[in-house]
Amino acid sequence: MAKRSIGIFSAVMLSAVLAGCGAKPSSTPTGAAKTGSSLSTMTVTWSGNPQTIDPRKIYDGEDWNIGRALYVGLYSINSTFHLDPVIATGQPAISNHGLTYTIHLNPKATWSNGTPVTAQDFVYALRTELSPKFQSPDTYLWWMIKGATAYESGKSTTLGIKALGSHTLEYTLSQPYSAFPYVLGVPASFPVDPAAISKVATDPVTDGPYVIGQWTTGQKMVLNQNPHYFRHRNSPKHIQFDFNVNPSVGILRVEDGQADLVADGIPSANYTQLKANPQYAANITKGYSPAVILLALNEKVKPFNNVLVRQAVEMAINKKHLVQLLNGRALPANGVLPPSLPGFGSDIPNLYPYNPSKAKALLRKAGYPHGFSTTLGLASEQTGSSQIETEVEADLKAIGIQVTAKPLPAESSAQAKIPMMTYSWYMDYPDPADFIGGFVTSPAVVGGSNPAFLNDPTLNKMEARAAAMPLGAARTALYKQIDQRAMKDAAYVPLFYPELTFFHSSRVHGFARPSVYFPATYSHLTLAH
Repeated sequence: MAKRSIGIFSAVMLSAVLAGCGAKPSSTPTGAAKTGSSLSTMTVTWSGNPQTIDPRKIYDGEDWNIGRALYVGLYSINSTFHLDPVIATGQPAISNHGLTYTIHLNPKATWSNGTPVTAQDFVYALRTELSPKFQSPDTYLWWMIKGATAYESGKSTTLGIKALGSHTLEYTLSQPYSAFPYVLGVPASFPVDPAAISKVATDPVTDGPYVIGQWTTGQKMVLNQNPHYFRHRNSPKHIQFDFNVNPSVGILRVEDGQADLVADGIPSANYTQLKANPQYAANITKGYSPAVILLALNEKVKPFNNVLVRQAVEMAINKKHLVQLLNGRALPANGVLPPSLPGFGSDIPNLYPYNPSKAKALLRKAGYPHGFSTTLGLASEQTGSSQIETEVEADLKAIGIQVTAKPLPAESSAQAKIPMMTYSWYMDYPDPADFIGGFVTSPAVVGGSNPAFLNDPTLNKMEARAAAMPLGAARTALYKQIDQRAMKDAAYVPLFYPELTFFHSSRVHGFARPSVYFPATYSHLTLAH
């Protein structure tokens, strides 16, 4: 079903743990305009570079944010987890026992060259995205579309999407999936202009609030307001992204009025000082990201094929201590589903409280009285440099498990032989199915998004039933049961739910509660002069 990249506790957590520069004191009000700050330009620093601006391939967090400034789709997902129509004129009309979704498009929606956005543009975008030659990382999002699997493998040309005229779109599913409208709010669902497809990767025709005004690879990108955008906006006239800027350096730039926002979040080395300074009380915005950071224990590899060993690992790790290392900017995780999901909260029972003595007893019962040695796979070159990783290794060593951390091999086939690995899942859309169907009950295959190779037929049936249920309390209750059953298997060790904390100038407003991957939707921010 889902395909998801493996991450070492997420890029956000790494920036929070690894950055080493402290913020300097400043007597200048944060955001005061200086030589580098324009009244009409919001400047954002980021330690990375865009991997792509093609919405059919957008996958990484910051690419999502840039992509959502350039493009819009049928819907957006607001801070209360509801769908707001954008190009759609209203909510989808659902028929055929939950299998058919009919959506009408606003005829006022245009591309940045003034031509209309049509239903055919959406059809073209999805067909090319799922094409076997295109190799989009986002195809996992479309598993429920009728014919998607055969189409993606090149075995069929039939796909459950069609245009009913220029401004009516119809999707057909292979099975009922009540969260499907949310999929229509993520960047992978956005259209592209077929007539300008040759420029989509460098100088695209866009349908969103902004167009690219300047782009120097590896240095900066400047977005200008799209004069043909059909919706009202109060967002900045220009957004400038400065790339390859260490987050601690970005904080200094914000303090000096040279930047407005640090996209990476606040590093631990800076956070304590910034938090203690009353001058910056209004310049720190935070919210729990809908995500879970965890370990995957491979049930196909000894000794993790023994549930007692997996349970011992669950009880060996001091999650509260990990949260302390993050300046308290996280919550200890009791399950794979984060409490920020609609209808959840922190009432999920903790089946594995921290108890090293009981963990040792479980290892003895499993036949490992003296422990064992194993490998921790890292999808990064940061081996040994993360405090979180080091603390996890120390906790496991305390019960007799000697861990050697190594970067994961690039080839996906190696995944089947890795006994234990770091893993993270950041929410694509606000529904528990995105997590459970994403990596807990997704097919246990090599190269898939289920690196623990968890394969519980009962769990799979429960998830299939929950996914088809109408949104609401009964469905949420079933997903809580699914989470608890998955935790009894102990294939995944949830460590913490991270909190994203941003540092920004005093003139930036409009931050919202995180509802999807990352909360900084640039086109929704405003500048106060």
